[in-house]
This record gives sequence, structure tokens and C-alpha cells, in this order.
Amino acid sequence: MKILKIIGVVVLVIVVLFLSVVAFQPAKGHIERSIVINAPPSAVFVQVNSFKTFKDWSPWAKMDPDATYTFEGPPSGQGCKMSWSGKKTGKGSQWIAESEENKRVKSGLSFEGFDGTAFAEFTLSPEGSGTKLSWTYDGDNSGLGGKAMWMFMKPMLGGQYDQGLNDLKKLIESSPMPADTTTEK
Repeated sequence: MKILKIIGVVVLVIVVLFLSVVAFQPAKGHIERSIVINAPPSAVFVQVNSFKTFKDWSPWAKMDPDATYTFEGPPSGQGCKMSWSGKKTGKGSQWIAESEENKRVKSGLSFEGFDGTAFAEFTLSPEGSGTKLSWTYDGDNSGLGGKAMWMFMKPMLGGQYDQGLNDLKKLIESSPMPADTTTEK
């Protein structure tokens, strides 16, 4: 009987510690990763302002190569939308909500089975002879369940962002460079 009490106390302490750590997770999740790409902003922008080459650099396309994708709206820019369905990636959609040529692209994300909308944003800025590309994620971590999920999702998502940026860099730097359309204002 004494061993059962000890096991019970240990389990209770573990549960209380876990719930305490979960309770202190942020109500809003934020991730930001950056990379410098040896290309003009116009070459980077064309890739992130459309979903047509998404499968060529996306970490999720590699994770779930049999996922299916559908596209709606214009081929690029605001209103461009991609939906997916996969065994590993689930179902969801992403759409470009805001697009500022050669500067930024903000997308909304919706995942089946989860309430609310998350946002991803690409921000481009000149860096030497290349372009610094920053990729952010912002989403709601409502309730204990959302905060608990964030504890596990944050490190995984950060690694996926790093992989995606590295693959995007390789794709862009190995492609013919378009003329830089950035204009001084």
C-alpha cells in the first residue's frame, strides 16, 4: 500500500507541474525565423506571393507528399487561396490577405477541427546585395488545451520554418533571376 501512495503522489506532482507549465504559456503564439537570400526582392516576392511553387519548398509538402491541393482565386496576390487535404497534414486552407509588392505578404490560415484563424507573414528587406526574408506565425492559444498544444507545436513549427526558408533559399538562388522591379520612392 505504501508504494501505491508514493506512486500516486508522484503522479499528482507530475500532473500539477505539467498544468503549471501549461498555464504559463502565452495566450498568443508567435514564431519568427529569417534568412538572407542572394537575390533581389522581386525574385523572393514572386515565390511568396503565390502558392504555385509551394510544394517545391514547403516542409509540409515534404512531410505529406500525397496531400492534395486545390487553388482558387487569382494566381497570386490578395485573394489567392490554397486548400489542402492530407493524412499527415490534415485539412485546411491558406489565403493571401494582404500583399505589398516586394515588401510583404500576409496570409490567413484555417485548420479543420480548430477554431479561429492564424496568420503567417513574409517580410522582405534589402540586406547587402540580397534580401532578408522574415517569416512569422501568429495564432491564438486559447484555453488550457491551446496552451498545451503550443508547448509541443512551437519547437516543431520553428524547425519547419527553418527548413522551409532554407529550401526556399535554394529554390530561388538556383533559378534564373528576374529583373529587380524595386523602385525607390
